[in-house]
Amino acid sequence: MTNPRNTQVVIGPNASMDTRMAVTFMVVMAVVSLAIAGAFAAIGLWPILPFAGLELGALGVALHVSLRRNRYREVISFSDRELRVECGMAGEGARLVTEWPRSSTRVLLETGVNRNDPTRLVLSNGGRRLTLGRCLTDEDRERLAARLRELVLAGWAAVPQDAAESESPNGI
Repeated sequence: MTNPRNTQVVIGPNASMDTRMAVTFMVVMAVVSLAIAGAFAAIGLWPILPFAGLELGALGVALHVSLRRNRYREVISFSDRELRVECGMAGEGARLVTEWPRSSTRVLLETGVNRNDPTRLVLSNGGRRLTLGRCLTDEDRERLAARLRELVLAGWAAVPQDAAESESPNGI
């Protein structure tokens, strides 16, 4: 079993389609669409061809955007005294990196403003707040919040009482 004080949590969207599947889907749709458009063009309804091309172009853009969004990751790394959050695209490096003391970090699960709004998973430390897990469902955010609370509490248990007192600025 891994040490709960030194662990890593990776958050990402449920990416059910990879690049190979997207290309296969695009080719199949292009063959079907152009076959139908070609049949209509053969009987004299040629204006359908540009619309079939526009449709395939829109499908290509939608697949590209979907594949790009599927690469988004949030990585939360826990060490004995700190937690580190990195956000960015897989393969491109982190766009946001922040480190917080583990002992003063809180995990909050906030309800939306309106009744049907999704929940928000927030890490809070002092006046700083960071929203995580936007790509998750409400149920997944609830489970993740419970797990993050366990991991943060494990960090509190890792600090010996005498070490915590000696690090206090006032000696209190």
